[in-house]
Amino acid sequence: MKINQNISGLKPSATLLINEKVKELRTKGQEITHFGFGQSPFPIHQSIVEKLKNNATNNHYLPVNGLVELRQQVSVFLKNNQGIHRASDLIFIGPGSKELLYQSILLFEGEFLIPKGSWVSYIPQIKSKGGSYSILETRLEDNFKLTASCLEAYLTQHQEQEHILVLNSPNNPTGAVYSDIEYKSLAAVCRKHRVLVFSDEIYSQINFTNEYSSSISTYYSEGTIVFGGLSKVFSAGGYRLGFMSLPKELEHLSIVYSSLFSETFSCVSSPVQFAAVKAYQYSRELQDYVATSAAILDGISSYVYTELSKNNIQCTTPQGSFYMMIGFENFKEKIRSLKLHTSTNLSHYFLDYYGVALLPGSDFGFESNELFFRLAFVDFDGEKVMEAYKKEKKIDELFIKENCLSIYKGVQQLKKFTREIN
Repeated sequence: MKINQNISGLKPSATLLINEKVKELRTKGQEITHFGFGQSPFPIHQSIVEKLKNNATNNHYLPVNGLVELRQQVSVFLKNNQGIHRASDLIFIGPGSKELLYQSILLFEGEFLIPKGSWVSYIPQIKSKGGSYSILETRLEDNFKLTASCLEAYLTQHQEQEHILVLNSPNNPTGAVYSDIEYKSLAAVCRKHRVLVFSDEIYSQINFTNEYSSSISTYYSEGTIVFGGLSKVFSAGGYRLGFMSLPKELEHLSIVYSSLFSETFSCVSSPVQFAAVKAYQYSRELQDYVATSAAILDGISSYVYTELSKNNIQCTTPQGSFYMMIGFENFKEKIRSLKLHTSTNLSHYFLDYYGVALLPGSDFGFESNELFFRLAFVDFDGEKVMEAYKKEKKIDELFIKENCLSIYKGVQQLKKFTREIN
């Protein structure tokens, strides 16, 4: 029987694949530092868990677009905690922002624009529908953020079709956060060329400087669809609940989305939606919990950045999320002498000989011969680390060794590699 060739050509998600590989190796007794998987290490706040428990018997189908109370609460949350003004009837609840992004990719025709250094699933999702895309060049000196000049140059040369730009800030895999100035410039280009923007803001409150991250929708609301969810900020990846919000200028798409959702996932789990109401009420206690999580991640990322940079390993400056990109371009010739020519080859080498799991940059839009990798600095017991941080309020090397030993060992192993390769 024939199957869709666009689907059969896909490979398993790199992030999920590396997670399974590390679990397998650890089960066999091998000591592995897991820099490959980006799941929040912190427990779900107890107030959200209790809300879920209290609604566990709710077995009713909820409205396709989501529980009305939840959509209203997300609207308030966006206004107060992301500076985004969206009507509740233009907010849709789905089984994770990943699914909502995919449904949106299915819906729109045109060329998708993906900055180099973007989430691993954007391109496979586009490929699965046989869609067209281009990877836009970014540079390490810009923290691999897309610049307005690069976007303008590309769009000027490719005016024959419509475009959909996918932006993610705080960024997975780079940890970069777009500033208001950068977004204003990008917004001007998008407005000029009538570009539709998918703004993936799943990490918005995991920001190392501010309570939340800027949004391009502030400067280009009419052309921006905003995505978010429970998985990162609220440490509830397994709950599988996300949202998307349309601007009023795209209100006519509401019925299209509703029809598509009704014929695919129908609605999100009822108990999870009620628990999400509690999350998006975002009490002061919950805000403090998220802020503490972000402060811990900031401290750990600073340690990793400082230690690796001192050893001539290229690093993006982590400004938010769970990640940074690291590069071994400075060791390229010596790495080639080991007959390792791609980031995938080198990632296997790190895992086999140094017990360090990293994801190759080629999974994030980099060329295969660019020796960059995503490093997720979340391989620690979040509950234990949070308790220790509340006592000390300082994250230094001693704190890392005592509370984040796997991360400490992984950093030492990467430093060891740079010494041995020299």
